[in-house]
Amino acid sequence: MENDLISIVLPIYNVENYLERCIKSVISQTYKNLEIILVDDGSTDDCSKMCDEWAEKDNRIVVVHKNNQGLGMARNTGIEYAKGRFICFFDSDDFIENDTIENVYKVITKENAEMACFGYNVIKKDKIVQSNIPELKQYFYEGDDVIKVFLPELISENPKTGKKSGLNMSAWSCMYSKELIEENNWRFVSERKIISEDIYSLLYLYKNVKRVAVVKKAFYNYCENPNSLTQTYREDRYIKIKYFYQMSMQACEELAFSEDIKMRINYPYLANTIAAMKQIVNSNEERKNKRNNLKNILYDDVLSEVLKKVKRNKFSLSRKILFFLMRKKALNLIVLLIWLNEKRKN
Repeated sequence: MENDLISIVLPIYNVENYLERCIKSVISQTYKNLEIILVDDGSTDDCSKMCDEWAEKDNRIVVVHKNNQGLGMARNTGIEYAKGRFICFFDSDDFIENDTIENVYKVITKENAEMACFGYNVIKKDKIVQSNIPELKQYFYEGDDVIKVFLPELISENPKTGKKSGLNMSAWSCMYSKELIEENNWRFVSERKIISEDIYSLLYLYKNVKRVAVVKKAFYNYCENPNSLTQTYREDRYIKIKYFYQMSMQACEELAFSEDIKMRINYPYLANTIAAMKQIVNSNEERKNKRNNLKNILYDDVLSEVLKKVKRNKFSLSRKILFFLMRKKALNLIVLLIWLNEKRKN
């Protein structure tokens, strides 16, 4: 049954090579009672025109053209326009399986949940290179268990066992109750203010979540885009990563979250830091600039403190070696290890 209108928000900025694939995956959903909000965030390519053309083809599509403010603000614009009982936020350079909304809607309504999370595939060169299917002890959480049990597993792998939940703390990996969002006056922070804005923003939302369900299937297809913000190195990248960590820890204090949750925040911080180091190594910068950028990271006090705190016995061998080298500030060996790992992947 399709009793409820569901809003799909697609923030769009200069993704003309991927936009058609994304929109087709949404309009082809087996669940038809959709409101599809295309938020054109000041695109300078053909995306604006493409959005208008799609709106002429499907009367479920609403197009909002706005000045460029970034991903977080585009999602917030989508919230303002959304009329559905439930809402999803998908990135326009990714795509979803055609039965995504139908299956997630069934679960969120059956469990009377405020949020329903699901797994995802990582796509590289049009092939699935990693499938993340949720693996948890239970697939419904309510009351205090949302914060005590579920949220830590959403943020990162379990530091005691090294086991990953198969979930991702990203806006695109859930269906949300619009009522939950509006009752708590919740919005996304801008990624221009805090990098990894999904994690930071969702910490505040989860404080108010009473019932969350998990769907044991990978519905979302996350596509590695070499031109995306997460794939391109900028000089201030690590400064922003460190600020994300500091602000997230501050949020945990403000929200009175457990030490377990605070510990879990270390892992996305480290993952982002390692990604930044890889970007430096793979960049076209001069060798001297690469070394200086890496040194600025390796000798940072926050990184040194985090490396002391994280448990290392459950990591893969290559990750253990990398963390050891990072603690020892072994710059040359770090560059070599990253280079070898990247060569093996390709």
